[in-house]
Amino acid sequence: MLNIEKLNWISKQKELWYFRFKKFTQDKYLITNDIWRYSFLEKDEFGDFISGNITQWEKYNELVQSGFIKNAEYEQKMIEGYAKKNEFLNFWPSLHIMVTTLRCNHKCEYCHAAVAPMTAKNMDMSLSTAKKVVDTIFYTSNPAITIEFQWWEALVNWEVVKFVTEYATIKANHLWKNLQLALVTNLTLMDDEKLEFLMDYNVWISTSLDGDEEVHNFNRTFKDGNSFDQVTYWIKKINETYVKRGIEHKVWALLTVSKKTLPKYKEVIDTYVGLGLDWIFLRPLNPYGFAAADLENLWYTTDEFIDFYKKAMSYIIELNKQWVEFKEVLSSIYLSKMLTEWDPNYLDERSPCGACIWQVAYWYDWKIFSCDEGRMLSRMWDNNFYMATVWDNPDETYKEMMQCSTTKSMVQASTLDGLPGYADSVYKPYIWVCPIHSYKTSGNIIPNYSKDHKKHLDYAVLDYLFEQLLNEEHKSIFQNWTWMENNIVSSQCESI
Repeated sequence: MLNIEKLNWISKQKELWYFRFKKFTQDKYLITNDIWRYSFLEKDEFGDFISGNITQWEKYNELVQSGFIKNAEYEQKMIEGYAKKNEFLNFWPSLHIMVTTLRCNHKCEYCHAAVAPMTAKNMDMSLSTAKKVVDTIFYTSNPAITIEFQWWEALVNWEVVKFVTEYATIKANHLWKNLQLALVTNLTLMDDEKLEFLMDYNVWISTSLDGDEEVHNFNRTFKDGNSFDQVTYWIKKINETYVKRGIEHKVWALLTVSKKTLPKYKEVIDTYVGLGLDWIFLRPLNPYGFAAADLENLWYTTDEFIDFYKKAMSYIIELNKQWVEFKEVLSSIYLSKMLTEWDPNYLDERSPCGACIWQVAYWYDWKIFSCDEGRMLSRMWDNNFYMATVWDNPDETYKEMMQCSTTKSMVQASTLDGLPGYADSVYKPYIWVCPIHSYKTSGNIIPNYSKDHKKHLDYAVLDYLFEQLLNEEHKSIFQNWTWMENNIVSSQCESI
């Protein structure tokens, strides 16, 4: 005998599409889906939702529009939404990091790169290597190319920076590529002549600013003067030059958080605001280079960083309430995923991650690595993330890069759909994993969900952001932070 009630229940269940969920508070559930939409459901609403009995029209309509409940347009909407969110999979490397030299005039306490002394001129990229690198770069299938000069102090090898800028611009015009050039620099070797050249070629400038004078100068040791004075002078001058030229852009100043930064979150933020900067990127240390060796003076626990992040965010939100337009970058990346239809184009926060398929790093001596972090490890005598060597034939070099075992391994290791724990998480649409971080902390490029402290940090940030989205005033502020939609490039979020 047929159970009509059971058949009706099964029929209603078929109206639901796959979703992930977690109990967010005592009385609320958070649900998400594969087009990165989310919804909060009251405890009773959640029971009605999973049983197919949502009767409240406004909530029912919200769930239909967000792709949690099927209707006649559902299939097409999901296809289009998934395509928009994963449009980056259509193309291959966009960000090409060129290590013009290993020399640097700073010796930062946390240096992820393990710099070479200024006398080590044998560690500069040659013009012939630079030309081969540029020729290889332009074999990418991606119509948009960013070439970034960085690590250690790129301006030490100004001859190569200038040559690549001019040569790549000519190639981009001939090959109809959209070229963006970026320079990561500590600014201590900047001068008016270099600045005019960089401005003429629309080279984006990124630097490190670790907070107020005390913290910055502690983190970023500079024996030839006051690093804070130098960097703030040039930030002001460069931004003034942008205004004079009618360019709507500012220097990208990047923060690396050390133990000394933790109690001074207000001073750090006030320094950025005082310089007229619009945002700050609250970035924790990575276990590479000098940072991995000085645990006592630099490091902190994940929970200590989370506490710092929450205090800083609360202060930034209060500034916004006082009509100070200022944003936090990591939060903006996540919020763009949550609140818009487009991926914000930040190369790290993706599945698979950007290593090999969206960013590659060209070493000064012909070697090519999976990403910035991959070549950081090579400086620590670990070449496991080597991809290829720059050959005379750029076509062959490019094919070797894309077909090598490193590329295949990195894609597999960072695709969340195949990773236990991550694939089922309510935050799966927003998070990412870094195989190199996993490798450095656990010895395996496949992350262990239960022991992944990076995941713990990401989840804490997402918990905080979703909690704030329940506050309508804070949600309104956050909606204004999604300016980065489709505009963030990893090149402007690297450290120096």
